[in-house]
Order: sequence, then structure tokens, then C-alpha cells
Amino acid sequence: MIPRPSFGMSDFGFQYGGTIKMLLFIDEPRNLKIVRHSPDSGSREPVGKVKKHLLEIPEDMLPQLLEEEADEIQAAFELLEQGEAARIKAAVAGFPATIREVLAYYRDQASPVEQRWILGALLEGLRVIRRHDREQAQAA
Repeated sequence: MIPRPSFGMSDFGFQYGGTIKMLLFIDEPRNLKIVRHSPDSGSREPVGKVKKHLLEIPEDMLPQLLEEEADEIQAAFELLEQGEAARIKAAVAGFPATIREVLAYYRDQASPVEQRWILGALLEGLRVIRRHDREQAQAA
């Protein structure tokens, strides 16, 4: 058996009957899968899945969690929310350059299908912006 290196995992885990276990968060397209990992044995115990669009601990998962684990899951949810907000802000900051590059591609080398794809996205974006502005003006 190959010895596993120790990285101070006890600092990241929770005590379960003499065994240190830690939560791992596995990012899936629509879910956040949560497993309990034992650094000593390498074993994993499924805890459950959380839908990313909800980001709340399901009621059926709560009884199997230590209070500290529930707190750690909440912290993971906050991290996901902050990451998504940062991703959107980065996309907004890069949007003018993206539009410029896409329009150059449209003009210089896009196929007719790609041109319709780009035009459709632009027209849909303008429609959403106009509707939003109209609704804001009516609300004011």
C-alpha cells in the first residue's frame, strides 16, 4: 500500500467517531454534489445534491449534517454566488470588446448561417433592453 501524504487535513475536516472527514463539493452543470471524504482511507460517502439555482440545503439532508458541516455548506453557497456575480461583471466589462470582435467576424468571414445567428442574438438583446426600458419608464 502506498502511503498517502499528510497535508494537515485535520484542519479541514470534522471528527466522526475518531475519524476525520471533510466535505468535498463537486461542481456539476446543474447541481453541487456534496460528499464526505476520509483523507486517511480515501473513501467517499455521498451526502446529497443541491440544485445550483436554489442554493439551499434540502430538508432531507439536514439531519445527517453536523452543525459545522451545515455552516460550511452555507459558506460554499456564498462562494458560488460571489463567483457568479464576478463572472457576470467580468462578462459585462469585456462585452464591448466581444461585440467589436463578433462584428468584425460578421463583416469579414461569417457564413450566412453565422450571420443570422449573430443578427438574431443582437435583435433579441435589443428587444429585451427596449422592453426593460419601457417597463422602467412606466414604473417611474
